[in-house]
Amino acid sequence: MLQRIQTIYLLLTVILISLMFFLPIAGLQNVAEGIIYELNYKGLFELGTSGNTFVANVWMLTALMAMIPLIALITIFLFKKRFLQIRLIIFNIVLMAGYYGMLFIYLWQYGKSLSAKLFVEIPSAFPLVCIILNILAIRAIAKDEALIRSLNRLR
Repeated sequence: MLQRIQTIYLLLTVILISLMFFLPIAGLQNVAEGIIYELNYKGLFELGTSGNTFVANVWMLTALMAMIPLIALITIFLFKKRFLQIRLIIFNIVLMAGYYGMLFIYLWQYGKSLSAKLFVEIPSAFPLVCIILNILAIRAIAKDEALIRSLNRLR
């Protein structure tokens, strides 16, 4: 049913990851030249007084950021198929871990090539919060499944 606690957990996952499309994820700063770079879903941009200059593309991060809330939203409406819900949530957790891996690779490569220091923004922690929310959703779905099995035993 849609009014269960796992629905709230999954909706929070959708909201948090969707917010990452509007907020900067991380930044790089070249101290020697005083240049600041910003990483968001569109790519890596050099921030300047005359405007932002496109530096590099991060399409893989964008693809993962689009897939994660989509799968979480689909999972909400599969409330009658609890085992499929659990599998999709586990797949979503793997995608979020992959997101962190890709983010690390992008920031490491660009930081090295631009000789810049890394600073992370608050939205970069959203996938970690979503992993915790997804684990809580799995626990709630498993609790529902155990309740259904115990009621079937009484019949």
